[in-house]
Amino acid sequence: MGKDSEGKDTDRQNGKPNILFIVSDDHGWGDLPSNWDKTELRLPTLDALAAKGVRFPNYHTVPLCGPSRACMFTGQYSTENGMWRGPGQQPLGSPGYRGIKRDVKMLPEHLAEAGYKTGAFGKWHLGALDGEVPNDRGFDEFRGFLKGAHPYWIKPGRSKIMHNREPDQTSEGHATELFTQWAEKFIRKNAAKEDPFFCYLAYNAVHGPLRTDKSKPTSAPEAWVKKALDRGVSFLRSDYVAILEHMDDNIGRLVDLLDELGIADNTLIVFVSDNGGCTMEEDAAGGRFPGNNGPFSGGKATTYQGGLNVPFLMNWKGRLPQRLISDDQVMHCDIFATFLDVAGIPVPKMNGKNPVRGTSLMSHMLSAGKKTIPERAMIFELWGNVGVRKGDYKLWANVGRDHSPDWNALVAELKGANLALFDLSKDISEKNDLRTELPEVYGSLKKELIDYFSQINGEYPVPETSGPSPKDKPEGMLKGKAPGLNSNARTPDELFKARDRNGDGVLTLEEFIGKAGKGNAPARTKRFKKLDSNGDGKLQLDELKK
Repeated sequence: MGKDSEGKDTDRQNGKPNILFIVSDDHGWGDLPSNWDKTELRLPTLDALAAKGVRFPNYHTVPLCGPSRACMFTGQYSTENGMWRGPGQQPLGSPGYRGIKRDVKMLPEHLAEAGYKTGAFGKWHLGALDGEVPNDRGFDEFRGFLKGAHPYWIKPGRSKIMHNREPDQTSEGHATELFTQWAEKFIRKNAAKEDPFFCYLAYNAVHGPLRTDKSKPTSAPEAWVKKALDRGVSFLRSDYVAILEHMDDNIGRLVDLLDELGIADNTLIVFVSDNGGCTMEEDAAGGRFPGNNGPFSGGKATTYQGGLNVPFLMNWKGRLPQRLISDDQVMHCDIFATFLDVAGIPVPKMNGKNPVRGTSLMSHMLSAGKKTIPERAMIFELWGNVGVRKGDYKLWANVGRDHSPDWNALVAELKGANLALFDLSKDISEKNDLRTELPEVYGSLKKELIDYFSQINGEYPVPETSGPSPKDKPEGMLKGKAPGLNSNARTPDELFKARDRNGDGVLTLEEFIGKAGKGNAPARTKRFKKLDSNGDGKLQLDELKK
C-alpha cells in the first residue's frame, strides 16, 4: 500500500481519487488572466492551478446555465439529454417539459454507486420538480439554491436557500463565502473516511444581479470593490471584478485545505465556467453586464465563440503535468467521461436512448498532450442558434426558436437555410463568411449538422404522473407539486416504476418519500415501515402491492 509524505495511506480509497469540481457562472474566457492578459482581473489561485496543471483554452460549452450543466453531468448534448433550455415549471410528460430525462443517468448517480460520498453546494439549476432536485439525482447532501439566480447577500428567512429537501431559514452571509464554508465542512468530514468524495461547488459568481450604476448596491463585499477601484478598475467593471476576485480567494481556501488535510495528491481539481460572459450590448440575450470574452464575438446565450468558449482547467498535484496548455478541442461532455474514467467507472456508450458524446481527457493529459483528442464534430443549439464546429471550420445560423425541441421541424428548416461558414484559425471573431468560397466544406458540415438532428431520440420515459392531460390537471400539479402516493391515478406497478429512479428493482425510503412536503414525509415514512415486511429497508413490488 502506498504512502504519502506524511505516511498516510494513498491507496485506502481503492484507487479512487477525490474530485473537487468548481463551476463559475457567466464567467467569460477573457476574464481568466492565464487565457487573456488584457483583463484587469487578478485571480492568483486560478492562475496557480493553471500553472501547476493543465489549461484548455479551446474548451466549448452550451451558452446557457442549465443546458451547460446538463451536458457536463450527462455526457450528452442538451438536445439529447432533455435540457434543451433551462428547466421550466411544466410537469414531466406535458408539452414543453424541460428537464433531464429520467432514463438518463447523471454523473453523481454513477459516482455514488461507485462508493463516492457526494455533496453539491451552491447553484443547481437542473430542475426543481419531483425527481429533479440534487438529492433525487445522486447527491447525499445539497445546500444551495435550485433556480438560475439568487442574490449574493443571504438573510435568514428571506432567501431561497435549501438544505437537502428543506428550506434553510437560518443561513446568513455572502453566497460565495457560505458555499465555500459548506464545501469545506463536507471535505473535512469525508477526508478521513475510507470512501472518496465528490464535491460539486457551483458558485453564482459572476451571474447578475451586479451593480452597473451608482444607484444600486454592490453584490461583492465592499472591501473587494474598494480594492478594484483603488487600482483603477472602472466603476462599470468594479463590482464584476470584485465578485470574481472574491471567488478566487475563496477557492484558495479550499486549495489550502486540501494541503492541510494531506489529500492534495489524491484530489483532482477541475474549474470551469458554465457559459460565456454577458456583455453590455443592447438587447444582450443574457442580460447587460460587463463581461469579457476576450477576442470572441457574442456572449452568453449566443452560439458565437464568446458564448461557447470559456475557462477550463484541471489540476492534480503530482499526477497531472504542470504548465500544459492543450489546444485540442474539448467540450462539456468530456467532463462526464473524464470523471468516470478517474473513478474507474467504464464510460457507457449510451445514456438513455442517445449516445454519450464525451471522451476522457486523462490519457491526453497524462501523455502531456502527445495523445491527441480525435477530431470530431461539436454540435451547438440554443434558441435557434445552430452550429457545428469541426477542426478549424464552424458552420452557423440563426433559424429562429420556433422549432426546438421538434428536431424534425428544425431539420426541415435547416435544409432550406443558408448558413455562415467561418475559418476560426484565421477569423476568430467570425466576421468573414466563406460559404461560397468553400462549397465542399460547407456542404459536408451542413450534411453533418442535418444528419445529427435527424437522429436524435427525443422521447421521454414514462412520466411519473399519469391520468388527465396537462391542461386538465389541477393547478398544483402544473406547478410541479407531486400528487399523494395514494393517488388513484396510478397502480402499484406504475407507482413502483415511477419511484424506482435508479431502476434497481427495489425502493429505498428516500425513493418512496420522493419530494414530499413536511406534512407528507412522516406519513410516507410510517407507511414505508409498515409495507417493509422483512425490515430490510427496501420495498419489493410484492410488498408495495400488499
